[in-house]
Amino acid sequence: MSRIVGLDPGTVRIGVAVSDPLHLTAQPHGNLEGGDDLDDRLRQLADDTEAEVFVVGLPVSLDGREGPAAEAARRLAARVAEATGVPV
Repeated sequence: MSRIVGLDPGTVRIGVAVSDPLHLTAQPHGNLEGGDDLDDRLRQLADDTEAEVFVVGLPVSLDGREGPAAEAARRLAARVAEATGVPV
């Protein structure tokens, strides 16, 4: 069964959580380190988890404005979609 994979982008690592097959709960699934082979590791993650969709956390300020961290999260989301072919 397919799963939803959540990504929590940080400055050094990307936190990963994976849903159960019924999409009711999510459990921690470790971290991904940034680097030149990130695209390969994202593809492997998509294959290993049978990802149906990726969800990337979007950090915004308390007033709703997006800053540099949100821009980085949007870039990560585009990279995940391009690398894996899985909707984000």
